[in-house]
Amino acid sequence: MRKKNNFWKFVEKKPLFWCYVIIGITFSVISIIVPMVSGELVNAVIYEQSELGNNLLQLIVVYGLLLLFSMTDQYCSNLFLVKQKRGMREKAFGAFLRKKNQNREQIASFVSFVNNDIPAITENYFQGSVDILKCSCIAVCASVALLQIHWLLAGIIVGCSIAIVVMPHLVQGKAAACREEYAKALEKYNTIIESYLGGADIVRTYLYSRQALAKTDLKNREIAKGELDVRKCQVLVYAMAGMLQVLKNFLILAIGVYLIYTNHIRVGELLAAVQLAEVLAAPIEVLAYLINGKNEIKPLVKKYQKICEKTEMTGTEQIDKIESIQVEHVTVSVNDTIILKDFSATFLKGKKYMLTGQSGSGKSTILRLLGKLSDGQYDGKVFVNRKDFDKLEEGTFYQKIGIVSQEPYLFWASMEENILLGREISKEEYLEVIQKLNLGYLLKRFEHQPLDEEHVSRLSGGEKQRIALARAMVGKPE
Repeated sequence: MRKKNNFWKFVEKKPLFWCYVIIGITFSVISIIVPMVSGELVNAVIYEQSELGNNLLQLIVVYGLLLLFSMTDQYCSNLFLVKQKRGMREKAFGAFLRKKNQNREQIASFVSFVNNDIPAITENYFQGSVDILKCSCIAVCASVALLQIHWLLAGIIVGCSIAIVVMPHLVQGKAAACREEYAKALEKYNTIIESYLGGADIVRTYLYSRQALAKTDLKNREIAKGELDVRKCQVLVYAMAGMLQVLKNFLILAIGVYLIYTNHIRVGELLAAVQLAEVLAAPIEVLAYLINGKNEIKPLVKKYQKICEKTEMTGTEQIDKIESIQVEHVTVSVNDTIILKDFSATFLKGKKYMLTGQSGSGKSTILRLLGKLSDGQYDGKVFVNRKDFDKLEEGTFYQKIGIVSQEPYLFWASMEENILLGREISKEEYLEVIQKLNLGYLLKRFEHQPLDEEHVSRLSGGEKQRIALARAMVGKPE
């Protein structure tokens, strides 16, 4: 069954959202009242009505309210955008962090999604939905007001306005496809430039710069083509809306003059109708873009939904102490290629083991499997204390084992934070491990400084390994 986009589920600050909606609708209603009051004022002046002072006061009051709610609406809009983007980034990062085995391309794609697509989703989908609601409110209120002036003027203005709104649906499918292709091109470009920048020294020393530039330029051209296709769809919508707008203005003027000549309306009513048409024109024209933009962004909303809803399954089985780990006839395959075949072993507490074998024989694969770092797709059985490995709860499992990766990874944080990783370790235990691994000189060198890329690049392989060992040792795993 096809999943629907759950708009309300992904709204981060619901009270702020409702405040934004209510203020926006109020602003929309006031913007319709202004032309009606100004029309009455013109009639009072031309036809010498006695309510001139009262009409002037009403106009001043509604203009004041219009200014107040306009400013408040803008403030709520900006505040909602900031909060929504922050919440979406946090939720997406948390969900992506829980997933296993994300390769370099997937990570680059996610970074691109966070930096480029989440702002687009926030503005075109969430803010766009509120703006569609506001524009629709203006359209309904303006239609009611126009009917009070004259049904023929109302029919012309509303009919042309509806046609302008319907236009985006003619290019809806193409617009969404173009936006999706554009997003994919951005992802590929980010992946390849991160790849080359990560190996910048190799690119330079092996004189690979020209080929690297050629390959990135190819992806850059795909981005330019994708963006151009998106903008072509936008221009097409703009052109269709513009033609209808010109037709509408001509008909209003011609029919309005005729109705005044035949005494069906007065000058004030025509002025109000013209103002209402102008008030209606901007939202209707914007509505066309908003609907088009929301249609374009739906594939990215589905991608966000997939990132946030697809969580890794983890077991609930608890263990007190790890006495043994049994591996029985385990076979691991990737893309129909067997990495590890029919491997069996028993590892007992208190003993040391060495895995030996040729390069590519599966040594790292079995260690990643035992560390719950693989994708979990394997044939055979793994038990911890004769309990099913896949049913173990990860939190308690990771408290009892220490993992040192083959290629130590250091975060952009202080050396102390890289070792402790937020765990409550006493100062004495921490310094004891630092002394055992002879890391005191690094602690002094990088005291209160984050290990950024420049600092990490200057560390030797042994220094990185010892920091990773300290990370595992301070927790005193079983």
